[in-house]
Amino acid sequence: MRQAQLQRAWAEYLLGSNEVTSIKPSHELPLSSVLAEATSTRSLQRVTEQRRQSSAQDYYFDQKVDHFGLRGNSTFKQKFYINGDYYVSGGPIYLFNSGETPASPSYLAAGEPFTLAKATGGMLIIMEHRYYGVSYPVSDMSGPNMRYLTLENALEDVAHFVRNAPEFVKASVGLAIGPQNKWVATGGSYSANLAVWLRQQYPDLFYSAYASSAPVLIKTDFYQYDQVVGRALPCAQNISDAIATLDAILDSNDRQLIDSWKRAFALDALKDDSDFAGALTDQLSNTVQYYMPPAQGSSSPDAISSLCSWFNRARNIPLQNFADMTAAYIRDNGIDPVSAYSSSSGSKNTALYQDGRSWFYQTCTQFGYWQAAPPEPLRRLRSKYVTMDWQSRPCQAFFGDGITGQPDVSSLNKRLGGLFPNVTRVVFVNGLNDPWSELSVASDPSVAAVNMAYGENVVITMPKASHVTDFYFAAGRSDFGVDIARKRILAAIKSFLG
Repeated sequence: MRQAQLQRAWAEYLLGSNEVTSIKPSHELPLSSVLAEATSTRSLQRVTEQRRQSSAQDYYFDQKVDHFGLRGNSTFKQKFYINGDYYVSGGPIYLFNSGETPASPSYLAAGEPFTLAKATGGMLIIMEHRYYGVSYPVSDMSGPNMRYLTLENALEDVAHFVRNAPEFVKASVGLAIGPQNKWVATGGSYSANLAVWLRQQYPDLFYSAYASSAPVLIKTDFYQYDQVVGRALPCAQNISDAIATLDAILDSNDRQLIDSWKRAFALDALKDDSDFAGALTDQLSNTVQYYMPPAQGSSSPDAISSLCSWFNRARNIPLQNFADMTAAYIRDNGIDPVSAYSSSSGSKNTALYQDGRSWFYQTCTQFGYWQAAPPEPLRRLRSKYVTMDWQSRPCQAFFGDGITGQPDVSSLNKRLGGLFPNVTRVVFVNGLNDPWSELSVASDPSVAAVNMAYGENVVITMPKASHVTDFYFAAGRSDFGVDIARKRILAAIKSFLG
């Protein structure tokens, strides 16, 4: 879902924090391609805090390979981090499952879960999701070996750990926890879904939850993503006009004309026309989903303004401006179009440590979340060739003939509640410029009202913020109300904890 990582925004957070001594940015692969290997938070340098007594030590828990009987008592090593520096005996325990990214020690000293733990005398535990980072229960990522990567196993991983946490925490960091401690599930994006569903599935284990940008409605034909991107970009109509022209060119089947425009976009290495059309969504999605304005006094350009400035050149048709912008984006970011955008790229590579491959499997088998073009007559910023069928087509090539058709999201929504999860004492937070907010409880005021009326839940929205902004945004900044949102998050958690 964050189809790569929040690295750029996370770096912005860290650079705005007094707790950071150093950080080096690293190359980031295109964010919209679920087929590209995700740029992991392993590339972030470890954050240090001078006053902390403990180092970012790795801990490993013996987790069951399969909780539902297929592998008996077989186990694998699941990675954890623990920060107990601010823990007061009996205080809350915040568990952050890192979802579709490797567990990062950076979150031990920065980010909203850390802030909550510090403010409430709590302990922070960061847990790596199975099949991400280094927490693999198998020897390779071939199709048959992926069968243990299910939502059900992921949720039970957390529950099994919590049941055994007193012994594990005592042995790891020497701190005593027990039945008196209240557990709070936390997360952002997919891991925010996990936080909500943990509170729902295991109310005896989790007292509360904090979910940032949780797309709890699971959807295969997710065309609404494109609509939010369009609302966020002042130049959306120019882009839509360019896409309409491009679709007419692709419909013409004129190979010479099509190939000439592929060269103009610096995407002539892509042989599949749908792959070419899909590649054009990358910069738009990246800019909006991970948008944040420059810090006050910064000389950095505004990302949205910079993108739209390409369409101010009236001497060119919109398609030419779009082509020039994309070619510069590919050149400036050192992107290899084939490895980044070809739908078959990497299908035969079954080696471990491909976080993007793991997430692609989850979308193929359970979630979908295909960011398709909106149907007519809706305005669209992505080609009509960007369909959910095109995006799911590589599933068999990657994982074998066992994957057929679209995932059964209706059954999953029925079981988990969709936009109306059966939960209490949950803080839902969303930036309304986040394309994923269309699948959240903040997608409609009436939906938010129902969730708030039921069970003391709190829904907090930030009109101009984007994806998981409250989770990692620099505490010293006050852009678009994030500082206010974080105060409300803390107040809600304190209220829940009593």
